[in-house]
Amino acid sequence: MPGELAGKVALVTGSGRNIGRAIAVEFAARGAHVVVNARANSAQADAVAAEARALGVGAIAVTGDASRAETIDRIAGRCADAFGHGPDIYVSNSAARPVRPLFEVSADEWQAIVNVQLHACFLLAQAFAPGMVERGWGRIIHITGPSAFLGVPHRPHVAAKGAIRGLTKSLAIELGPHGVTVNDVAPGEIAADDDPAVERGADPRRMAGATIPVGRVGRPDDIAYVCGFLASPRAGFYTGTVMVCSGGQWTTL
Repeated sequence: MPGELAGKVALVTGSGRNIGRAIAVEFAARGAHVVVNARANSAQADAVAAEARALGVGAIAVTGDASRAETIDRIAGRCADAFGHGPDIYVSNSAARPVRPLFEVSADEWQAIVNVQLHACFLLAQAFAPGMVERGWGRIIHITGPSAFLGVPHRPHVAAKGAIRGLTKSLAIELGPHGVTVNDVAPGEIAADDDPAVERGADPRRMAGATIPVGRVGRPDDIAYVCGFLASPRAGFYTGTVMVCSGGQWTTL
């Protein structure tokens, strides 16, 4: 729906590539000004911001770890300078996904992953939900994943993604009366931007067991479309939900 987010400001963390990039571009295509955030790769963030500006909207790039308060403060300042106020929409997409047996995960690594995946959501809400409440409208979207509900061997840190579900429900109840919705999006098997499966629409390695009913792996755009809907004015009655975008896998979630 081109133009339906005209005048809104949208922040997407972890948006230098893949799912985050697709979400940022989707918001720009719908008319929103975009704040691109990447943890460290400023060139990627700048490229996505340029892609958004090419669609006729304003866009800035802010590099830094969204689980750190100083990064959130910098985003807030840059956003206010560029657009006059904080985000009307934000998507918490930053993640870290090491694969390691439980007994090889150090306490420091555990805490670092919890910070990136869960603590960042808390910091974003504290920083930007008050402005949404003041303006009487807002959209908060957390990117989680089916592993948060199913459990995955050698990835105990998915507990942080599972905890986001509780945060989403709590925020949805607290912020709903103020016109702010809060939802989760749980992607299934999504090919990276540079994965040939994006072009082919299917990856034989993943399709060997016919595990994806629709017959292909997902694309970053598939997740972006869901986020575009949840961010839209038409989604005002959706809050506290989790939308599983998995091509038919994990239909019992």
